[in-house]
Amino acid sequence: MCDRMEQQASKSPRIALWAALFGAGAAATGAVFAGWLNYGSAIVLAYMENGLSSCF
Repeated sequence: MCDRMEQQASKSPRIALWAALFGAGAAATGAVFAGWLNYGSAIVLAYMENGLSSCF
């Protein structure tokens, strides 16, 4: 029974780490999406201008 408690205790920090990584990824994705909604057309035009300037 003691082994079982030790196994559960060792899984707890691992779950917390995965939850923190998932939360950080979700926050970053949300920030990128919000930026895209605000500046989407400007981003596309900047990519096109930079792409064309590198061609010439």
